[in-house]
Amino acid sequence: GEGYRKRMPLSFSKEQTQELATSYACMILADCDAKINDENIFKLLKAANVSVEPYLPKLFAQLLVGKDLMEMFSKVGGAPAGAAGAGGAAAGGEGGAEKKEEKKEEEEDDGGFDFDDDDESDEE
Repeated sequence: GEGYRKRMPLSFSKEQTQELATSYACMILADCDAKINDENIFKLLKAANVSVEPYLPKLFAQLLVGKDLMEMFSKVGGAPAGAAGAGGAAAGGEGGAEKKEEKKEEEEDDGGFDFDDDDESDEE
């Protein structure tokens, strides 16, 4: 009700909300090292029970072909990614072994998403 509006003064149009949801889906796929294509975007939005115009997943997928979202995120604001990584490695010591094990676990469960680039031509 009204309490929510007072705490969250932002309001978005239906179109803005759909674009934002599609953007978040792309970011989630990039963070999971999943292939960013219209099928995976649609699957993720459907799993989140979010409806968007049918053209949005395809549009966003086409806009991101050949782009590395994680690289884009690392270049926005704050300390350079290399500096942050160096500090964590110096403090952690054994972090490398844990990351390898974690990566292996992630690879085993693909969550139903297509991680292969089999259906796209290599236009990079």
